[in-house]
Amino acid sequence: MTSIFDRIKQDHDTIRRLLDAAEKANGDGRAAYEDLQRELWAHGKIEEAVFYQSLSKAKNTKQETTEGLNEHHIINGFLDELNAMPADSTAWKAKLQVLGEVTRHHLDEEEEELFEEAKKALDDKRAEELGSIYGERKKQMLAALAPLPKSA
Repeated sequence: MTSIFDRIKQDHDTIRRLLDAAEKANGDGRAAYEDLQRELWAHGKIEEAVFYQSLSKAKNTKQETTEGLNEHHIINGFLDELNAMPADSTAWKAKLQVLGEVTRHHLDEEEEELFEEAKKALDDKRAEELGSIYGERKKQMLAALAPLPKSA
């Protein structure tokens, strides 16, 4: 079984790759961005519902989870703004870069600070259980957010 920490780290690595792809995309940045957006939406909601919720009673993680929730809100705000802009504009590319900076900071902080505190609050058995729940819900969320197939 995969622990909640390993699952989230795998997601973070995927998000970093998708950010790199979206930032480097020449011409069609919108397609790469849409993949990134789906991953950020799914990851954020499942992380909040499974990981952050499981830590809600632990005093030593309250500051970090509250900060994480606020950073998710900021990231979603950037996504909303990017969705309203033409992807070929200089402003869109600049905003995407800032989204990348904020997101990478958030991912690093979770891995370096929150994980350390969360490992004190969750025993190995619970971390494995949460990893399983997280994986199943993430799969369902990505399926729900997948683009519709194009009609023939």
